[in-house]
Amino acid sequence: MAFARTQTDAGPLAGTLSKRKAPPRAVTFLAVCCTVFAGLGDWKVLNEALGGLPKVIALGAIVCAFMNFLVEADFDKFKKAARYLPLFLSVIALYTLVSMYIWITSFTNMAVISRGAQKILFQLITIIYAVCMCYLFEARAVNVLFFCMCMTNGAIMLLEMPKYGLVESVSSVVTCVLTFGEAEGYVRALEIHDITFLFGQFLLYYLMFAPKESKREKHIRWLNVFLCLFFMLVGLKRSALPAVAAVAVFVFIARQVKRPDRLVLGTGITLFAFLYVFLYLVRTGILVDFLESLGVDLMGRRLLWSLPNPYYEFSPLWKGLGFEGVTELIGRWYDSGILNHPYPLHNDILKLFIELGAPGFTLWALINYIWYPWYWTKRCGAKCGLLYMALLCYMTVTYLTDNTALYFWSSVGLRLIPMSFSYRRDDTTRKELWRPPSAEEAASEIWAIEMRGSM
Repeated sequence: MAFARTQTDAGPLAGTLSKRKAPPRAVTFLAVCCTVFAGLGDWKVLNEALGGLPKVIALGAIVCAFMNFLVEADFDKFKKAARYLPLFLSVIALYTLVSMYIWITSFTNMAVISRGAQKILFQLITIIYAVCMCYLFEARAVNVLFFCMCMTNGAIMLLEMPKYGLVESVSSVVTCVLTFGEAEGYVRALEIHDITFLFGQFLLYYLMFAPKESKREKHIRWLNVFLCLFFMLVGLKRSALPAVAAVAVFVFIARQVKRPDRLVLGTGITLFAFLYVFLYLVRTGILVDFLESLGVDLMGRRLLWSLPNPYYEFSPLWKGLGFEGVTELIGRWYDSGILNHPYPLHNDILKLFIELGAPGFTLWALINYIWYPWYWTKRCGAKCGLLYMALLCYMTVTYLTDNTALYFWSSVGLRLIPMSFSYRRDDTTRKELWRPPSAEEAASEIWAIEMRGSM
């Protein structure tokens, strides 16, 4: 009896992957280079000079995927990657339609509309980039992105070193690691917000979900965990490490229950409700009072979170200011002298509520906290759903006190990592289907039977 068996390649970085033709080395090299150079846009020197413009270089990886498709024309591979586009594009449609309605009905000035359109465009690029990287590398996409971000962070460290000298730079890094992130000078220049938060996502993946069947896989997995910790420390994101630890405990508990899929969906519903409680506590000042009573240094967030109060309503009828509406308010406060620097709001949950309005924010929360977990769980399995929820829980902690909801690389990771993991699940659960034996297989089986009979 003959079966159509799926060939596998259990490489150290690949886990159990379908043995498909990898993209040409030239395509891989170009995609990696485009990703690294786009990541260099987060280097403070370039970021202050060019803003988010260097991230457009990520389009080069999209072009690589398109050219590779023209050469290979692998329609099965294309369909597999493209099936995720409607899932991700739903949130882009939400941003666009809600903001357009607000802009038109509120007669918003063109400067705000232009900034908002650019922000939406960058989010669209993150989606297409993630899909194209998974088209090229499938389950290896997460490892390729991790490798690129390590190269990017390493390059930024080398570029900053001439300003401080080798000895002072090394001393600053050692001090930062030994004191758990307390350092000045060289390490302070390495504070790369977006990429550093992305390493938190990688840390969760390699700590709790990466393949570890072989000894080599285990060694590579722990090496990647060490690199994540190192880059998070030198990136001065100590606050993200407790969030990773808490989420890792959640993942461990989820694996012990009989129905982890129910726990994933239940967690999404709980977080959905919590967002409104959080908004109420921020609006009333209860949260700030409580945290300050515990001795927590909020670093000016009391003022930042209270300034928008006259400009929005905590009501289900609140229409919203539209994308980048909060950025315009911050500009006004800076021009009037209320702020000595145009600081971001450092609270993306509040920012999205003010900009999208109550209906738009509710749809955003429904998509991210209920629909996406349901999709990943039902379509790709409980493990993939748990991975997405783990990443989302970690990112939610950063949403509460930071500006990560629309960060470029953080958005890429939240989409690419579960999608890349889903390829592994699809390949390992593929059923063996019966097919008639070929002439050679039939002759071989007959010969084997005759040989056994003659013995």
